[in-house]
Amino acid sequence: MIEPENRNAMKQIYLLLLILISVLYGCARGENALQKGKYDQALRVSANRLKRHPSDTKAQKVFTAAHKETERVYQGNIQRYIAENQPFKWESVLYQYQQLHKNEQALTECKACLELLNSPPNSYAEIIEKVKTLAADERYQAGLDAFKHKDNRALAEEAVNHFLKVKQLSQSYKHIDDNLISAKEYAVLRIVIEPLTEDARLSDAEYEYLQKQMDEEFFGNRSPHELVRFQNPAAAHEDSLPSHHVLRIYFTGQSSLRESTGSTDVTVESSTKYKVGTKKINDTTVVDVMEPVKGTLTTNYRKREKNAELEYEIIDLDNDCVIHRDGFRGSAEWKEEWETFSGDERALNGKVVTLAPTLFPASDWDLFKEISRSAARQIYYQIHYFYKKPLPVYSCLPKNSR
Repeated sequence: MIEPENRNAMKQIYLLLLILISVLYGCARGENALQKGKYDQALRVSANRLKRHPSDTKAQKVFTAAHKETERVYQGNIQRYIAENQPFKWESVLYQYQQLHKNEQALTECKACLELLNSPPNSYAEIIEKVKTLAADERYQAGLDAFKHKDNRALAEEAVNHFLKVKQLSQSYKHIDDNLISAKEYAVLRIVIEPLTEDARLSDAEYEYLQKQMDEEFFGNRSPHELVRFQNPAAAHEDSLPSHHVLRIYFTGQSSLRESTGSTDVTVESSTKYKVGTKKINDTTVVDVMEPVKGTLTTNYRKREKNAELEYEIIDLDNDCVIHRDGFRGSAEWKEEWETFSGDERALNGKVVTLAPTLFPASDWDLFKEISRSAARQIYYQIHYFYKKPLPVYSCLPKNSR
């Protein structure tokens, strides 16, 4: 006999199962989506159901209601956008028609759906093309209006965005590519990369090498953004449009070459025991003494290192102020190690001792070149990151002497 407590538990489980089945049943037909006002989803789910089960009356009701509601909602939005007359309203209207068209196209594969509508699906292709033309016209005019103020880089960039949108909407504008090229030229943020400021602490060879590394990084790599252009002073002078920013790099110092040496000792022993002697265990018996053999492995090192520092700042030419300041502090190091051994070589267990030190250690010039490459690369990446997303306006830093 089932206990009352068990009967109640079973009854609850049974009710939960019924609820779950009911929910799943409603989801499969789009009823839940319809009740929540998700008419596109309800239309799609009920249509899929009718493809497989054309006589499902609940799915038919959901489909009919969802189709009616999607038409009502999208057409209502269209009328509202037109009446509100906001900028670029035709793009909003276009999206509504595209959604309607997408829904109608999906019904062509559902025979039961077409029978319920008692008519072929509505075609919005023609009106979509008309609205695209209206949207493109509006964007094109906005681009022309912005480009009237092309000396303002932010408005020139705005014109670029409008013209790009025109290209997405319509292919009928013959001169749109020319418009884009012109607008981009005025929208480009031009940064002059000045030669490294001369410094008495640099020899002529050091200056030339460091400058060469800077030039290779800034003019040999891709620009951080299509609307950012790095120029040397000669290119900036030839440019018909003015520069906006200047990057100035200063060498602020380097250390003399430092050399250090040292060593560490490690006691090593053989993994095998060898005869190291004999001993008597009584008056007449002599036995071999077997022990690991030992030795001292010395690791020697020789190190040379050098430090250098650079600073840079970016000046906004329009406002004659510094908008960014940072620097590089780095070092270059050369190090070699070799080993010496004293003791029984069997303690090495076959290990080969590394070679003696080289006769040609890195020179001061070698380390300077390494630092120069590292400095140029790091400063370039810092500037690249700074201009990754060019801003319409850059804020001035508080005045501060370098």
